[in-house]
Amino acid sequence: MPHEIRRVLRAFAAQPWFIDPRKAEQIVAMLELRAGGLRAAPFREDGPAASTPVSETQGKVAIIRLYGPIMPRAEALKDVSQQAALMTDFQRAFKAAANDASVGGIVIDIDSPGGQVDLVPETAAMIFAARKPGRPIVAVANTLACSAAYWIACAADELVVTPSGEVGSIGVYVLHEDVSGFLDEAGVKMTFVYEGARKIEGNPFEPLGAEAKVALQASVRAFYDLFVADVAKGRNVAEAVVRADPVTEAKHFGGGRAYPAAMAVTLGMADKVETLDSVITRLLKAPAGRSTASARAALL
Repeated sequence: MPHEIRRVLRAFAAQPWFIDPRKAEQIVAMLELRAGGLRAAPFREDGPAASTPVSETQGKVAIIRLYGPIMPRAEALKDVSQQAALMTDFQRAFKAAANDASVGGIVIDIDSPGGQVDLVPETAAMIFAARKPGRPIVAVANTLACSAAYWIACAADELVVTPSGEVGSIGVYVLHEDVSGFLDEAGVKMTFVYEGARKIEGNPFEPLGAEAKVALQASVRAFYDLFVADVAKGRNVAEAVVRADPVTEAKHFGGGRAYPAAMAVTLGMADKVETLDSVITRLLKAPAGRSTASARAALL
């Protein structure tokens, strides 16, 4: 099994993930094929090509792209998705636009199911801190902004969804895979030599213990609390609304579910249904120095 594939499989089994479960299943399936020495046809999203640059400028509008699964490293996903979103690249492009005095508006063009948590809270905080009168920041779900990608989108002044778009999937999970039964059948016994009372808890070679599960749940809850707080702040709603179960509450943000464009707007998870081109045109036509409040009002 190639080293990079082993690393990514371990990451899926050990890290908190903010990703739409449908995409996660596709990624794991592809990685398992590669782990077994097989290669499948790459999963191709109906989205932009991998060669698309991270950013560009149209007139006074800077366009920053966030395409594909959010990962700290993209190389291991070449057979899974044609592009992965690196937070370091996105941060660099966004900072350049935010610090450019000639930029009158920033569009964050998003087509991502979410991904790993690394640098996502920091990126959302950076976007929120860059909000200022006269230079609107508009996140566009074009066509998908789920989980970690939705977290980032909520930091913008406005959140727009394309007509066929989808947003939400607010939640986090950690996957523990117990392969002890498989190893027993294969006659393989794994032995750890370690120091640290809890150093090896949660390893995949034995069933998940009660104490390890409690620790993992606490970690998941901590990240979820941070996610909820940022979404509530960005969307200007109570945290209780973001946490609410859609089965029992009328006001909710999905409770982990993702919603299509019109429904998301009705729930308050997004501001308007609009195409990317329309958003860019609107910002290009906006008078110089137009306030953020005025730009947001134009969306409502």
